[in-house]
Amino acid sequence: MKRHTHLAIIGPTFNFCRTRRRVAQFPPRLTGLFLAAALLLIGGKSLASTALPAHPAPVDSTARKTAPTPGVDPNALKQFVRDYWQQRFTQHAQRVNWRDYHWQSEISIPEAVSKLPPCRQPYRVEDSQVKFPVGRHSLRLRCPDSPGWVITTRSQISVLMPVVVARVATGQEHYLQANDLAVTQVLLTPQMDDVLTDPAQAIGRRPQRSLRAGQPVRNRMLEAALLVRKGDKVSLTLAEGEMSISMQGTALQDGQKGETISIKNEKSGKVISASVSGPGQLLIVNETPKVNPKE
Repeated sequence: MKRHTHLAIIGPTFNFCRTRRRVAQFPPRLTGLFLAAALLLIGGKSLASTALPAHPAPVDSTARKTAPTPGVDPNALKQFVRDYWQQRFTQHAQRVNWRDYHWQSEISIPEAVSKLPPCRQPYRVEDSQVKFPVGRHSLRLRCPDSPGWVITTRSQISVLMPVVVARVATGQEHYLQANDLAVTQVLLTPQMDDVLTDPAQAIGRRPQRSLRAGQPVRNRMLEAALLVRKGDKVSLTLAEGEMSISMQGTALQDGQKGETISIKNEKSGKVISASVSGPGQLLIVNETPKVNPKE
């Protein structure tokens, strides 16, 4: 038993040694060819393992990302709001004959507008009762599509322009003269919808309240312009049908356009009533004087 075990161990060793001896007996040229073939075989297997498959793996269509649906363009929406307010201010400026103004705005819109569906129809504006578009204002825009949406925008509108201001402090009983006034650049407030832009619009008028130096002069602050002042020499006209008679007189009261005041007829010395129709011009109403409540 022990002998059999010994031979099993020695036998393979002996054969291995015999094999090594046989390899060692190969000619050098054959040995080189054998090694080259072995290297080619090993290298080919390595390249084959890194080569791309003949057919790519199928792509899962559910994994593809779809392009997001474009929403409302925030810049285009801001421009729409800006154009709307500028048009509103331009209409007011043309009505009151304003010129040389500098208009600008800052528009704020909700961040979520880019997620809203584009509006296929023109926006509907729901502002409004804004009469003078200066300062802070809100503007509601509605998309009339079905389904539609509504958003609220906010705007800060600024206007810089030359306006008439009081050069010096002026009392209530003082009729404004050219040297009482100046023109300077002013940033308008929402209350300045009736500021004056030409000193001629204020000269000869009396403020209803005292003015402080540098204060912008508004039309509502002043009494109507006096076209006739007490003591002025005036022209009187009496019209009957197609005939008219003109005469001279002296104003006994101050008078604004359309106001009836007392006039002394220079020729007859009588006091008559006449209606102010223009600077130094009056139309005779009757022969009975009407007392002016200001006197």
